[in-house]
Amino acid sequence: MGKRRLVSTALVSGIVMLSALTGCGKDTATQPAASTKPVETQAAAAPTPKPADPVKLKLAMWDAKGDITFWQEKVKDYTKLKPNVTVEVEKVPDNGGQYLKVRLAANDLPDLFYLKPAHMQIYKQSLLPLDDLNGAKNNKFPAKIDGKILGAPLVSFSEFVYFHPSVFKELNLEVPKTLPELMSTMEKIKTNGKYTPIAIGGKEDWTFYPFMEFGPHILSGDENYLATLAKTPEPFGDGSTFDKVGKIVKEMSSKKLAGPDALSISFDQSTQLFESKKAAMIAAGQWYYGDYANRVKTDEDLGVFPLPFRSTESEPLTAMTLSDMNIGINKNSKNVAETKAFFEWMFSKDVYQSYINNAQQFSTINGVNSEIPFFNKWTEKYPFKPFIYNATDEAFAKVSGAAQFDFKKAAQEIYSGKPIETVEKDLNNKWKKAVESNK
Repeated sequence: MGKRRLVSTALVSGIVMLSALTGCGKDTATQPAASTKPVETQAAAAPTPKPADPVKLKLAMWDAKGDITFWQEKVKDYTKLKPNVTVEVEKVPDNGGQYLKVRLAANDLPDLFYLKPAHMQIYKQSLLPLDDLNGAKNNKFPAKIDGKILGAPLVSFSEFVYFHPSVFKELNLEVPKTLPELMSTMEKIKTNGKYTPIAIGGKEDWTFYPFMEFGPHILSGDENYLATLAKTPEPFGDGSTFDKVGKIVKEMSSKKLAGPDALSISFDQSTQLFESKKAAMIAAGQWYYGDYANRVKTDEDLGVFPLPFRSTESEPLTAMTLSDMNIGINKNSKNVAETKAFFEWMFSKDVYQSYINNAQQFSTINGVNSEIPFFNKWTEKYPFKPFIYNATDEAFAKVSGAAQFDFKKAAQEIYSGKPIETVEKDLNNKWKKAVESNK
């Protein structure tokens, strides 16, 4: 701290010595006379800083591509920086939101937690605005609701079809560039009889999402497709993009292109089929690469191409690209200040760089690039235009909730043999009522 020049040199010396002991110089108008106590006595009399109160934070997440393991180890570094703060990484048993909904009803949300973009509307009343935090301001895809940033995604990624190049070479197949070519490729693999064309863990309805959740959206060409649906009384009829993808799902089922009984196997079993090279393809997001590499230990016989939701090559080739693992802060946290500080640490350059490299997905933070040589290689070979997924529309959340609508469940019903016309009629009846009640 700067000191005021005094007339008396001796007095200046005394003040400097006192300042060194107390850590602070003072104005001459309030400066007390120099103490005659020994230096040792004055030092011993200085107050001891009070230790910071212990703080325990909870960070809840589902286990997306080893996130649990990564953060369990990483938070130890934070405790080294702030010894009074410990962070418990809590595993959420599902990413469908049901577990956190129970916690929300009980007013027992964690301090920080992962959220799917589509679930942001459910929790918005309990989320702290993040607009003043660097981790949100520097984010490329902040989750904004009602003009406020309520979530900051950790990753962005695109959807792909993973395939074994050796199988394609063996069967003399080319990477399909249109939907008709994709269906033809699967039929050729089925005819050969050696491999399952595409692995689907249909026992879990969410595994249909690359087709039924994203397909109608991309085919519409409208990035605000969900918002448009919320205004349309009967959007699921004949000729709709939902109908077109539904018929593809039906054909895959009737021709057993995902195996003899895809509805009886789980997602883990479907990945086992693909990883053991009993299946030629599997549709999944960029997040799947890390799981594959960890289990197979090599990516030498692995490639990706965008799921070609187009009829002809003259149409743009796009791939659904979205952000995920939104970090939200519980506005009712008992330790809001410490929670915000930890949030900033999660998105700090060095910490986030190590996270995104481990995740092998695209960065959401400006100035941080992920090191993903595998995807760089294959996206250069099979380039596409990103199709941005907007899943936070409030009207869609209200209407789909009132109609109890889920793209993935509808796909599972169609795959199980329920007539498409029946599925669409039921959906349109419920949807129309929901749209009218939301006006």
